[in-house]
Amino acid sequence: MKGIVFFLLIIIFGLVVYIFKDQISIKQSSPIVTETKAEEIEKIKNTPNLDAQVELYRKLIDRIGPEQAQDLLLKSGLPFDGQTHLLNHTVGDWLYDKYKTEGLVYCKDYFLSSCYHGFVIRAVADGGIANLEKVMDSCKKGGYGVTAQCSHAIGHGFLANEGYQYLTKALEKCDEISAKVSDFPTFNCYDGVFMENIWAVHDDGQPSPFRWVKTDDPVYPCNSPKIEQKYIRACWSNQPSWMFQLYKGDFQKVAEQCSKLANTEFKTTCFDAIARQIHPSAKGSVPEVIRMCNLMPDDWFDPCLISVANAEFSVGGRELPFKICEGAKPEKQSSCYSALIGPIRGYSKNSQEKNSMCNKIPITEIKNSCLVP
Repeated sequence: MKGIVFFLLIIIFGLVVYIFKDQISIKQSSPIVTETKAEEIEKIKNTPNLDAQVELYRKLIDRIGPEQAQDLLLKSGLPFDGQTHLLNHTVGDWLYDKYKTEGLVYCKDYFLSSCYHGFVIRAVADGGIANLEKVMDSCKKGGYGVTAQCSHAIGHGFLANEGYQYLTKALEKCDEISAKVSDFPTFNCYDGVFMENIWAVHDDGQPSPFRWVKTDDPVYPCNSPKIEQKYIRACWSNQPSWMFQLYKGDFQKVAEQCSKLANTEFKTTCFDAIARQIHPSAKGSVPEVIRMCNLMPDDWFDPCLISVANAEFSVGGRELPFKICEGAKPEKQSSCYSALIGPIRGYSKNSQEKNSMCNKIPITEIKNSCLVP
């Protein structure tokens, strides 16, 4: 498989959904640590060399455990760029070394799911598709949310390992594992492949020159005849991220491209992807979410709010989604709160947590529907 040698070198030198940890058996548990800062993190911030950063990060993981180390890296203030993404691969590599295919339970969805990517890339290099079948067995124990995240990470890993010029081969790999793993969330794997194509930072921390994008064609590769129709929705799930870069953050220009789509499903997916781009851009500010969603055509304002609220749930936010729904138009608040029921059930670790979030819904009928076991 092309690219494996490169990634093995990354691994040797330490170099696409929240986990229900209590549902998966791990041989050893991480030490309980409540540090809010660490000497290793401060040194990482002052060290431009990636190899040196990796060595420091490994020391931190060894000292306080993988979960706490990821939390500290997230809060470190390091930029959300390719180098930090590759740095956080280290914890995925560490987990695979320690726990093999069951180690994915300790990954967190930080820095574009880079722990998952590091883990999956290592698993692919170590045992190919057969190894990933074992990984998916562990993922399923954590519920659908974990399974979908694992599938997404596998998509990232397939393209990174195949090589960015082999986009269609990576998509076919998703089909291959789907045929071998029951209830495999195939779309999430496709989605991971296309997201990896947009960011493509696994060569040297910079976007690969071989990725399938064109500066003079904002919708490529979604319009490429080389890509089968069954993959196109996943393409549109990520293409707005490329257009956002191309148009230098102009959401209205991105929305104009989505509006041109004749296929209703693709158009909906495209606008949903814009909302997921708005989510980090708003930096947790409800007024900013509303302002940015107002840049969408009128028919897409409320769907935008709902998508941002769902995106916030996916990264662990438990307050902002309700505030966003509160900011929706009165006639749309019901649909917004109703849309939260799925994420509430999917991300709750237990019934107590689920009920606590359901009780935040101010509309009695919807709240009661959410509370149903």
